[in-house]
Amino acid sequence: MTKKLKKEAEISLAKLEDKELLIKELKKLAHAGTKEAVAKIEKYLETEKDAERRAYGEMALEECEFFLYEPRNEKEEKELMLCELIKRRERRVDDLTIKIDGAEMRLEKLALEKKVHKKVLESNKSKQEDWQYFWLEDFVGMEKNELQKIEDELAYEEAWIEQAKKMITTERYKKIPFRFLGHFDFGFDEDFPEDDEDACDCGCCESEEEFKF
Repeated sequence: MTKKLKKEAEISLAKLEDKELLIKELKKLAHAGTKEAVAKIEKYLETEKDAERRAYGEMALEECEFFLYEPRNEKEEKELMLCELIKRRERRVDDLTIKIDGAEMRLEKLALEKKVHKKVLESNKSKQEDWQYFWLEDFVGMEKNELQKIEDELAYEEAWIEQAKKMITTERYKKIPFRFLGHFDFGFDEDFPEDDEDACDCGCCESEEEFKF
């Protein structure tokens, strides 16, 4: 760590009661664009309770991450795009996992319905011929086929993500926070899916002009 960064690291942001001084120090960290600066801002945000001061910290973190993760050459541009594709695939994995849970629950439901159906027929022998088709084994077959399709797609997506991650050689992109990718327009046809956690409800927009770099 340079002498300048060491000096800045000695400054406890949480103890800076003067707002102007806090903003000044946050700007320094934001423009440093280093992992150490990001870590210091994140540590500050972990304990800061004041909404306005948190807003300054969050804007500084966003700016610092931009300087840290901004592509510096064509290779990094491609790898950053790959990070975005991995994020989308991981969301697809989450969706498929939920679908599998749903399919398995439906199979359990069908199994219970089959037991009840069997008892209904046993208790109503005169109606067996009329009621036998109210429940069909085909229902289970269709659900199992659908489950198999989802499981196959899930396996492919997980294999795709595994290989894609191996292709990322830029060290700082290997653990890039996915929230950062939302600041880039990759020109894909589909819209970028925003995370609820990224939605701004902290009042930082009202303070943005005051914190403008």
